Amino acid sequence: MIYDWVNPYYLSDEFVDNIREDLLAKPDIKYAVLDNFFNTSKLDQLIEHHKNLQFSEEKDRRSHTGEWLPYDGAVVFADRSNFGSELLLSKEWHQYCCYISGLQWTDKIGTEIKLRYHKPEADGFWIHTDSNIRDMVFICYFNKGWKASDGGLLQLWRVDETLSSASTKIENPKGRLDCLNSKRIQTKTPGGGFVDSQTHDLVLVDQIVPVYNRVFICNFKDMPAYHSVTPSNGKVRTGFVQ
Repeated sequence: MIYDWVNPYYLSDEFVDNIREDLLAKPDIKYAVLDNFFNTSKLDQLIEHHKNLQFSEEKDRRSHTGEWLPYDGAVVFADRSNFGSELLLSKEWHQYCCYISGLQWTDKIGTEIKLRYHKPEADGFWIHTDSNIRDMVFICYFNKGWKASDGGLLQLWRVDETLSSASTKIENPKGRLDCLNSKRIQTKTPGGGFVDSQTHDLVLVDQIVPVYNRVFICNFKDMPAYHSVTPSNGKVRTGFVQ
């Protein structure tokens, strides 16, 4: 099944080992960005299926307060009735994702698949970590012709223990999060996953443009992997998260 879906380039033993090695070698966040990942005929069928789904607004929860955070997108939780489930729910796929992200696979590993839709003027999502609720994430983007200027960038951040006067100080971020354009942010109000209320300096490590057939893989088990999403500028953004 995996050979029907995934670009053969990413399935050779040598390349799989290289992805894993490069991901684990990163000092701050264990992640990989892979382009042209899926067989395009399969991915385009998934995109067509996605267009017919009935999405509902999603909520996210702060782990340490129990407070629900509004997310700026909508979601369908996929199951075996959805196109692509034969891959995404298969043991072979789970073993592959665990290996390249540096995790030990066991038959007790669970998964959650969200088919996502973000409105043309999405506000973005504040800096947070998912390390308290999951060990890894696999994201695939559907967006043909997307440019960095269209927004919706996935941002990765590291914590700097030194508080800098050069940081942009942000408290209680609300509405459209254009403040995420700063490369260094100081805040007492990070999103989910932070376990204290201390002031943090967060330094931008990378930004991933959500272009068609690009995937992002991240290991949350070994590092917190603080991340955010910048606002969108007039285009619908879609994809899936597993």
